Amino acid sequence: MVGHRGRPVKPVPPGPIGEFAERLRLARRYRGLSREEVAKAMACSLATVRRAEAGDTLPQLPIARSHAAACGVDPDEVEILWKRARRADRRRRAPAAPDLSAELRSVCGFAGLGAVLADAYDEAGAPSYRELERRARRARDLPPLSRSTIGRVLAGAPLSERRMLAFLTACGVPEETFPRWLRAHRRAHRSRTLAKRRLSGVRAAEAAWAGRSRLEYERALGSLRSP
Repeated sequence: MVGHRGRPVKPVPPGPIGEFAERLRLARRYRGLSREEVAKAMACSLATVRRAEAGDTLPQLPIARSHAAACGVDPDEVEILWKRARRADRRRRAPAAPDLSAELRSVCGFAGLGAVLADAYDEAGAPSYRELERRARRARDLPPLSRSTIGRVLAGAPLSERRMLAFLTACGVPEETFPRWLRAHRRAHRSRTLAKRRLSGVRAAEAAWAGRSRLEYERALGSLRSP
C-alpha cells in the first residue's frame, strides 16, 4: 500500500484496535489530508497522529476526537467507535466477563469503585453519555445524571450513593445486586473520610510543632498513626 506522498504505509495489525486505526486513516485519506496537515489542525505532534493511526495501541479518547474533527468527521461518532474498539479489545484479551461481585468485594476506595463501575458500563455496551443521561431521567426517585457527572463517575471521582444507583440503573445493572454496590460505596467513603482525617491531623501537627525539633515532630505524627 502506498501513502499520501508515495511512501509505503505499514498495514494495521489485526484486531479491534487495528480496525479503529484503519477508520482514522480512511477518514484522513477521504479528505485528502496528510498526517502533517492533520497534526497541524490538531495542534499536536506528527508522532501523535502516527501512533493514533498505527493500530498498536488505542489512542486516548481526546486524541481520537481531535483527529476526527481535523478530518471533518463527527467526533461523537468516532467516540462510539472508540468505545466499541476498547470493549472488543478487552473481551478479546479476557473472553470471560468480569466477575463484578468479586471486584466489588475488593473495593476499598473510590478509584477502585470507579474501575468496577467502568466494567459495568462496558458490560452494558458502553452506551453514549447522552443515552445514559436519558435512561437516568426515567429512573424513579433517583437524581438525574449529567454527561459531566458520568465522566467523573467513570474516572473514579467520589460520588453519592444515590448517584451511583442512578448510574447503575442507567447501565441496566439488576437491582438485586445494589446491596453489594452500596457496601462497596460505604467502604470507599469510609476510606476517604479516614484519609481526610489523617491529612487534617498531619497539618495540625505541622502547625502545632512548627519550629520545634524534628524528633518532637515525628513523635506527634506517630501519635496520629497509633490506634
